[in-house]
Amino acid sequence: SAVLAAMEGSRPLLVEVQALVSPSELVPPRRVCNGIDRNRLALVLAVLARHAGVTTGSADVFVNVAGGVRVDEPGADLAVALAVASAARGLPLGGDSPKPVACFGEVGLTGELRSVGHGDRRLAEARKFGLQPVIAPAGSEGGATEVPTLRAAVRAALPQQPRARAA
Repeated sequence: SAVLAAMEGSRPLLVEVQALVSPSELVPPRRVCNGIDRNRLALVLAVLARHAGVTTGSADVFVNVAGGVRVDEPGADLAVALAVASAARGLPLGGDSPKPVACFGEVGLTGELRSVGHGDRRLAEARKFGLQPVIAPAGSEGGATEVPTLRAAVRAALPQQPRARAA
């Protein structure tokens, strides 16, 4: 899961975006989402596959915004993408860090991350709750881990080595 620094009007709101990627026996595989737009999920999955090397073509993908919150802003794209990448690769965001990874940003069709409004408020809210790092598009102010592309965001958020699985 990833923590999304979202905006509800002019108020920052931290919400958890969860993802589950599971091998599918169905053709086509299922795409189930709660709290985000289904078409936005399809776009994020396509960009993840094309520009970040995270494929989910033969897997069921489930995405949930915890707490029943509905997020209708493009700033949620990065949180959805990182949660799906984490689930697809079986690696926790942030590696062994006990704190969750916070993020925000819009994903463009060419794999670039686009800035979204109120970046300073989003960062301040994440910091208030002790969330570090905060991954955000290049040009975000306030000391976020700035990344220009989705590929760079996945590299920044996921550890390089897979964790050992229990026998």
